[in-house]
Amino acid sequence: MSLISDEVSKISCAELNAGTENKWFEIINLVSLNILKQFNKGFRKALKGANFIDMVNSITSTGLVYLGLSPYFAAFTSFAGDRHLGQEIVNRFLEGKHSRSLRSDRINLAHFTDTFYEINGVGLTLQRQVEAAVNANKKYTIITCDKSGGPHLKGVKNFTPIGVFQLPEYHEQNLFHPPVLEILNYCYKNNFTHIKAATPGPLGLTALAVARMLQLPIWGTYHTALPQYAQYLTDDGVMVDLMWKYIVWFYNQMDVVCVPSKSTAQELAEKGVDPGKMKVYPRGVDVEQFHPSKRNGFLESRYHLAEGLKLLYVGRVSKEKNLELLGRTFKRLIEINDHLHLVVVGDGPYLEEMRREMADTPCLFTGYLEGEDLAAVFASCDLFLFPSTTDTFGNVVLEAQASGIPVIVTDSGGPQENVLHGKTGLIVPAHDEEAFYQAMEELVSQPERLPEMGRAARDYVRERSFEHAFMQAWEMYEEKAVE
Repeated sequence: MSLISDEVSKISCAELNAGTENKWFEIINLVSLNILKQFNKGFRKALKGANFIDMVNSITSTGLVYLGLSPYFAAFTSFAGDRHLGQEIVNRFLEGKHSRSLRSDRINLAHFTDTFYEINGVGLTLQRQVEAAVNANKKYTIITCDKSGGPHLKGVKNFTPIGVFQLPEYHEQNLFHPPVLEILNYCYKNNFTHIKAATPGPLGLTALAVARMLQLPIWGTYHTALPQYAQYLTDDGVMVDLMWKYIVWFYNQMDVVCVPSKSTAQELAEKGVDPGKMKVYPRGVDVEQFHPSKRNGFLESRYHLAEGLKLLYVGRVSKEKNLELLGRTFKRLIEINDHLHLVVVGDGPYLEEMRREMADTPCLFTGYLEGEDLAAVFASCDLFLFPSTTDTFGNVVLEAQASGIPVIVTDSGGPQENVLHGKTGLIVPAHDEEAFYQAMEELVSQPERLPEMGRAARDYVRERSFEHAFMQAWEMYEEKAVE
């Protein structure tokens, strides 16, 4: 009770008299946030001490707070129903071709993601989508929840999380407890017409709850192979099965499931996600930033790399990317060709171990690079290697080809669908070390073939700009809105 009185005392009588409904909402929101923060602290403490009873008590207490907020949730549902009824009346008076055009122009999309500020393909793609939406004058808002945050960007709303939880098997990945009531109020006030969930994490669940309460259509994007990651990180079959059950449940709640590749759609369908809901959505690449003209001797001038063919990997330096296989095949290759260099760009939990394993080889670790430095590295290398079997798309595969270098990928996941085998690169069987080695040996033994394949790769991705991909995706939203 003292917590409630403290929060109420912060609001003056004059303020209460001025705007009662808004001020009472602020009071309830402040009180609930402070109570939930206390329970989050208790849960984190219990989690560190492996105290199961305290963890259950914290979770139960959190549930009771949300139960106490249920009248507010119900009120938003009622208000949303009235709003939809009014819109339906307007639409009936505007039936016909004019109505169809009008409704498609009224899309106001809220895209929920908990990976917007992270350094990965998903985060970078979403940042470019925001830019494309602003340039195209589309109503598109990223809703995220991150304690560290980032630069203020137009079209991005970042909420301060109630609590932060670190995954024990993946310390660099945080889970944020979002302020549900605050986000719900924001979405209602901004009159969003469509909700999209970029991930099945806590913010994805919040997106689902908001869509249900505001009676809005919800789309989901599947872009990270979480069960496969769980297999690599825990090697626990029970954990993998539980992850798949959750993934299937979550995406079956969506009206539409956006997948980055046909192979991903097939995998989800085999696991139980409704195939009728799935759509392959377009993905783009910055064809101006990643360009063959950026080949400028960057590696020689900054890192004093000697002459020779340069093989490149860009991405997260972690075991689920199959980098142990890459290390072994490169070691075999330099036994017969001592004019090779392996360049590894990125950071991650496997970095230090990989440094030790590759210590006596011509392997350069640059750490994380971005902007013109990253573009220069891509264009200054001769062959891109991507042994991952867990990627649903692989942005870096497009970036390499846009930079004018051929690629080698596996036949597992989405990257294979972005390569023309034998023309812009090679596709080899997944987890087949000998096949990956033979592909590497085939191309490095024919160095005159690499520039030819690089030119074909550049031509292949030339028309796949971010702006073009975003407008194609927006057309998908419009088509669904007028069905």
